[in-house]
Amino acid sequence: MPDWRGIVRDRLTPLRVGEKRHQDIVAELADHLEDSCEDLVRQGKSECEAVQFALSTVADWDEVRLGIQCAEQEEDIMNYRVKVLWLPGACTSVLSMVLLRWFQGVSPAPPVIWVWHGTFLVIYWQWLLCLPLVGAFGAYWSRRTGGKLVERVLAASLHILVLTCIMALGFCIGLVLDFRVPLTLRLVGFAVYVLGWGITPCFLLLLGALPFLKQDGRESRPAAVAH
Repeated sequence: MPDWRGIVRDRLTPLRVGEKRHQDIVAELADHLEDSCEDLVRQGKSECEAVQFALSTVADWDEVRLGIQCAEQEEDIMNYRVKVLWLPGACTSVLSMVLLRWFQGVSPAPPVIWVWHGTFLVIYWQWLLCLPLVGAFGAYWSRRTGGKLVERVLAASLHILVLTCIMALGFCIGLVLDFRVPLTLRLVGFAVYVLGWGITPCFLLLLGALPFLKQDGRESRPAAVAH
């Protein structure tokens, strides 16, 4: 039998991935071709015919190489986003919600700001005071794992942005489904809730994240010029 790994390595080179990943890809594809060749030999074909037929199953090695590189790049991008955005953003969200639930359970009745015609805003001031620390935690995590400015901002404030979008969606659905409440009252209520549960918490989160939104020395250092 031929050296399948050598054959695959020659046809896939250059493959712009890490050396270990390159070896794994070569081994996986070589094993597949070798299994196909052995099956053909067991079916009665000569070794030469089996080898030629197995190789013919790969119509275009350039296309295979391009497909592998695209898949690897997409996986790298996904891993990067999980590392610098989704994981710190999820942990920041959990921490914020745990603190809110805890203060709701142990604190005395929170202050209530009455606004207009029964529209009111409940303020959990202890939770708000903790939000700068929560935002700093998310931005620091994202920065430590290589996140850029946008990812640090989102990691710090993702859950509040999602909550604001949900409130906006609920407001739009209410406009369509319920005509009993006057539009003016709806707008006032929406503005109050966005201010209390969207703008103010987001501002406090980003205030805490601010020290970690500055550029690292690695980001601001100019690239060396080759001589």
